[in-house]
Amino acid sequence: MSSEVKLSAVLVAGSRRKRAQRVVDAVAAQTALSEIELVIVDLAREEIPPFKVPDNLRSVYVRRPGTTRWGIARSEGVRAANGDIVAFIEDHCFPEPEWASILIEEHRNGWGAVGYAFKSGNPESFVARASLLGRYGDFVHPAHRRQAALVGGNNVSYKRDLLLSFGIELEDLLSIDFNLQEKLSKRGVPLFVESRALAAHENFQSVVQEGITGHHYCRLLAAKRAQTQSWSGPRKLLHGIGAPIGSPIIRLWRLIRGLKGRRALWPSAIRSLPVIVVIYFFDSIGESLGYLVGAGNSEHWALHWELDADRAGSK
Repeated sequence: MSSEVKLSAVLVAGSRRKRAQRVVDAVAAQTALSEIELVIVDLAREEIPPFKVPDNLRSVYVRRPGTTRWGIARSEGVRAANGDIVAFIEDHCFPEPEWASILIEEHRNGWGAVGYAFKSGNPESFVARASLLGRYGDFVHPAHRRQAALVGGNNVSYKRDLLLSFGIELEDLLSIDFNLQEKLSKRGVPLFVESRALAAHENFQSVVQEGITGHHYCRLLAAKRAQTQSWSGPRKLLHGIGAPIGSPIIRLWRLIRGLKGRRALWPSAIRSLPVIVVIYFFDSIGESLGYLVGAGNSEHWALHWELDADRAGSK
């Protein structure tokens, strides 16, 4: 363990202890163990026992009970990290053993952000598989390894210095990675999809649950996008009115375009279309409200659905 920390895996955890412990164990199983650390931002009550971190895994444990904002929790992880790379991993996303070493390797090429590829963490559920394709379409395994304008959200790695350069604004930007990545693109910072950095992502097994969480997420996305980019009233109005029609169409077109060259996913994509259309509609209503009336309590609910809701029968 004498080598320096090159990558800090940041895990924000809440009430789903067994699920998050699986992520801790997956990080402990990384082949690049001597070059990484695990930063746990634990939002659970103080009386709840901490996670069991193996002795051979360097770790930083940050207790933040009562935190109700996703962006604040993630920014706490960035500030506590010691590595040059901050790799966020959700409490329901389980990285393969080579994940960290591949990210360390790819970040040497000067990318500001490197995204992952995803497979289903609960493949026995049709809705979960369909939702994964709808949410992470471009990045579902087998993904194209390439430079990209945007990479995945919530599960994504950045240069730590780049994140810290945003100062206090980072708390808002880390609420929604889409908005942060738009800012990076405008700065001319290159982003990359690393298809070899694979993780298994659990999605909800209910269309209603997937729709509700997407609704709050997209409402928060829209509100924070308008806020961090200082949109005018007319621009917010235009996007708010157009979102329920335009957003699902644009996203479906991007999904179809992203399937080019990935024939193995076509049958699954066709079968999944009814689920994907429904969740995109839920998302678009949230997006519309975000532009028109702001975030409301969507950040609170986004955090709840992210950390506390059951996805696959795990605790």
